[in-house]
Amino acid sequence: MRNDDALTADEVAGLLQVSRSTVYKLVKADELASYHIGRKMRFTMGNVENYIARSKRAKAASVAAAARSSLAAPSAASGTASAAPAPRASSAAPRAALSTSKGPSSFVLAGNDIVGDILANYLGSANAAVERVYEGSYNALVDLYRGVAHAALSHLCDGDSGSYNVAAVKRLVPGTPVKVVRLVRRRQGLIVARGNPKGLRTWEDLLRPGVRLVNRERGCGSRILLDEQLERLGADRARIDGYEREATSALSMASFVARGGADAGIGAERVFHQVEGVDFLPLQDEWLDIVLAKLPGAERIVEAVAKLTRSRLFREEVGTLVGYDASRMGEVVYES
Repeated sequence: MRNDDALTADEVAGLLQVSRSTVYKLVKADELASYHIGRKMRFTMGNVENYIARSKRAKAASVAAAARSSLAAPSAASGTASAAPAPRASSAAPRAALSTSKGPSSFVLAGNDIVGDILANYLGSANAAVERVYEGSYNALVDLYRGVAHAALSHLCDGDSGSYNVAAVKRLVPGTPVKVVRLVRRRQGLIVARGNPKGLRTWEDLLRPGVRLVNRERGCGSRILLDEQLERLGADRARIDGYEREATSALSMASFVARGGADAGIGAERVFHQVEGVDFLPLQDEWLDIVLAKLPGAERIVEAVAKLTRSRLFREEVGTLVGYDASRMGEVVYES
């Protein structure tokens, strides 16, 4: 039996949504690490996740570089140029609080979803320097509260009310004036092996003996949704096989299920369309919103982001993503 960590070139191509020949080209260019078992090329999920992370950093750097290039041209109004700091793609290292006395030099957008990448591209095209920070919803809101991010993507469920994001914002970002703008509705549920051999249908089914789970990392919205449901059920997490087994991305979680490492994981519908060998069992709708801190000096870009979410072009592009309903995008659901 093949090692659970060993991925074929075809499987990697499916994860990255590229051709197998592209995978070979990435290996030849030393952009994607691999190893050999005999004469067969194999990859680990870590290899794939590292490549994805580097690609995200490169994309963020490209957006910020384009913005800096545009900003370097003399302004018609002031005749001066402004420069933005180099972008960061994660929050692993401590970040300094944002300067508010003269306005932000770059717009720091925290959160993992692809909608954030699309938003960054649009802002970059409008000559705004954008810094993308890839982290879960919980940590993104904490960064907003700490003053090291201007905006956070959030899909955090409140177990008491069943609502999304507003309760979390009030709890995690107290005392900070914010605007919460609706982005998309999507479905969350169980990612299971194709054919659903364990016959899983509900949250309660994860508690059955013999069901193996692969969890998401702490701070991720999908992980918090699961924890809220387990709390509602009064479940003992220690009795769930695999509760402490963490996948650091939706792709690695779904791939782990597809390769037989677990019977189920928690994720959004979109990952089902990205990974071969899994099925999706929807359990509830959720809202992905953007939380904008109304910091002194950042008013212009906050309004620009809010306006962008109401634009037809942006809504139509996001609406083409599988599993994303953008019909209510742009609604202000909370403001303080």
